[in-house]
Amino acid sequence: MARVEIRLTDIEKSNLKQLCNDCGLSQSDALRMMLNKVTPATGNDNHFNEVKTERVSVRLTRYTLDKLTQQAIAEGYLNQSTWVRASIMANLNRQPVLTDDEIKVLRESNRHLAAIGRNLNQIARVLNIDYRHSDKVTREMIEMLDNKFTAHQTLVNDLIHKNCKRWELDYEQNS
Repeated sequence: MARVEIRLTDIEKSNLKQLCNDCGLSQSDALRMMLNKVTPATGNDNHFNEVKTERVSVRLTRYTLDKLTQQAIAEGYLNQSTWVRASIMANLNRQPVLTDDEIKVLRESNRHLAAIGRNLNQIARVLNIDYRHSDKVTREMIEMLDNKFTAHQTLVNDLIHKNCKRWELDYEQNS
């Protein structure tokens, strides 16, 4: 998949962010939808081409609505609608639906994994160049990498567990 970068004024960026918040979309998905609307169809059956036009109404007591609002905010959603949509998608697709904060955690997680991979490559290079220099690789270095990897694993597992618990998904089955 190709990546496109655009420059926006502060006002344009703010308007895009507000549109995405109101629609419960990521900025990438919103821009993809807009692009798909103004360009000829390519034959792809992409669900992002579809604009949300259908509505479902649910009647709730004030207490239930208040609880829903509190839950949505506590879990990082901007409003009840985005939380309800995420809940529906998680249950229909039996897949986790991540908040922006959770996506940031996963991106940070990937950066940590990349750093660990670079460190391991450096160790392997030292060991492969000359086994006599293998004394440069210490047990402490290996343990440090192992600790970073374990901490990273714990962070990602906690995120997955939190997300699956939120939607009551059995992530052991889906793994």
